[in-house]
Amino acid sequence: MRDMTIRRVPNFVALALGLILTGCAGEPAAPAATEAPADVHAAFLANLGAACGQAFAGTVTTAPEDHQGFVPGSRLVMHIRACAPDEVSIPVWMGDNGSRTWVFTRTAGGVDLRHDHRHADGRSEPNTFYGSFVAAPPVATAPPSASRHEFKRVTDAGLNTGWVVEIVPGERYTYGTQRDGEWRHRFDFDLTTPVEAPGDPWGHAPVGTVAALPAPQQAFWDNLARHCGQAFAGRLTEVPEGNQTFTGDEALIVHFRECSDGRLKLPFHADDDHSRTWIFTRTTAGIDLRHDHRLQSGVPDAQSTWYGAHTQAEGTGERQEFLREELRDGARTGWRVEIVPGERYTYGTIRDGAWVFRADFDLTAPVAAPAAPWGY
Repeated sequence: MRDMTIRRVPNFVALALGLILTGCAGEPAAPAATEAPADVHAAFLANLGAACGQAFAGTVTTAPEDHQGFVPGSRLVMHIRACAPDEVSIPVWMGDNGSRTWVFTRTAGGVDLRHDHRHADGRSEPNTFYGSFVAAPPVATAPPSASRHEFKRVTDAGLNTGWVVEIVPGERYTYGTQRDGEWRHRFDFDLTTPVEAPGDPWGHAPVGTVAALPAPQQAFWDNLARHCGQAFAGRLTEVPEGNQTFTGDEALIVHFRECSDGRLKLPFHADDDHSRTWIFTRTTAGIDLRHDHRLQSGVPDAQSTWYGAHTQAEGTGERQEFLREELRDGARTGWRVEIVPGERYTYGTIRDGAWVFRADFDLTAPVAAPAAPWGY
C-alpha cells in the first residue's frame, strides 16, 4: 500500500559545508583536493555546490530519436540555485520551460537523486520525484567518486538503467541517462563561463523566501507547525480488508520532528518500523505531500518512495486533501490530512471522498520522542 514513509539525511562533513557556503556567498571555490576524499558523497555534493548561485549554458548532446522533449543541439541552462549541507537543487531550463529541477539529497550511505517536475502554475506533475540512489559496482560501472555518481538500478526485465552525473568544478557538468552502459540522454554544461540565471523554476519561490499560501492553507500549515518537536501516540481506525502492511493493532507514533518555513517533516512510526516520513512542502500553488520511505539501512526504498500529490483546492485550516490528477480505475484517489490543534491529527488515504486507510493521533497527551527514522 502506497501510503507513508520518509527519511532523513545525515549532516555534511565540515569540508562539504565549507565549500557549499563559500560557493553560495560568491567567493572562489576552494581548489579540488589532490587526494581521494574520505567521504566521496560529501565531496560530490560539495563539488555540485561549489558554484552555488551561478547559472551555466549547456547543450543536449545525445537523445533518443523518438524523444519528444529533447533534440540533440537544443540549448539548456542549469542554475545551481539552492545549496544546503544535505541538499543541492539544480533547475534546468530549456527555453522558457522551467518545469524541471534536479534534487540531490544526502542520506545514509550516499546520495539520492530525484526529479522535481512542476506544472507552469506550480503544482507537482503526476510524474515527479522519480529517481534513484547512488549505486556501486556491479550495478554501476565504477565506484562513486567526488566527480562522478551513478544513480542506477536493474529492472525486473534485467535492464541496467538510471542516471549518471559528472562534475568537474570550473570546467564541466554532465547529466544523462544510460541503459546497459550506453548513453540515451546526455546534457553537457560549460562551467567556465557563468550566464544570467533564468529566474525561479515553476512552483518555487525566490531563493531565501517561502511561497505565500492562501489563508486556509496557511492556517493548516501553522496548525501543523505549532506541534513541532512533539510526538503523539495513535491508532489505526480504518484498514482496508486484505491489507498486507498493517493489522490494525500496531502502536503508532507521529513525530513533528523538523519544521522550517518551507518544509515540515513528520516521521510515522509503527511498532519497530521506522521507515516512513511524511513531508509537506510549500509551493507557489499550495502544499505538496510526499512519502519518504527508507529501508533499515537508511537507503530509500526503491519500490515505494516519494509518491504523493499536491493540493488541488484551498481546503481549510483543519483539512487538506492531496489528490492525484489522474483517475485510478475511474476513481479520484489521494490523501487527506486533518489537524485540530491540541486535539487530533488524522492521516489517511481516500477514494472518491471516502476513507480507505485512516490513522488518528491524540494531540492532548505528548509522548516521548521516538528514535530517528531510518536514514536520518
